[in-house]
Amino acid sequence: MAKVVTPLLCRVEAIGKPRESSYEVGTYYYPTLFMDLSQPDGSDAAKIWKNLSGDEVSQLMRGDQVKLVPAGMDRNGKPKHNIMLVNDTQANSDEPGLLEQNTKQAIATYVQEMSKLYRYCWGQAANQLGGMATEEESVRCAASSLFIAAKQKFSI
Repeated sequence: MAKVVTPLLCRVEAIGKPRESSYEVGTYYYPTLFMDLSQPDGSDAAKIWKNLSGDEVSQLMRGDQVKLVPAGMDRNGKPKHNIMLVNDTQANSDEPGLLEQNTKQAIATYVQEMSKLYRYCWGQAANQLGGMATEEESVRCAASSLFIAAKQKFSI
């Protein structure tokens, strides 16, 4: 019979500096603090410390929401967890992966506006490069550079 487990919804609170493992020379771990969001903020019960590998910690940032899924006990009797990164929609939804209609609309509007901006950048690149760049690849590269620069300059 399968054991039913309830994942803990947590926030990545802190990622520590790498420390060398006392078990394997040349292997490092990162002490990482997770805050259980079902507990009172700042309480000791809310704090869950895990030692993560470099691969694991590279997928996380401070403030990320994750689900810690119980996965038994380690050899010291401490609970082990699998870590699942979740986005804001999944964290607040009973049906993971489903987007609300207003979120879908916002994405569609954003994509439409970005495609208009890219089309404009393409036209400007083609006009300005004129006879210099006749290959489509050159125009695409220039248009992409203009698009990225415009997004960065105007924070869009």
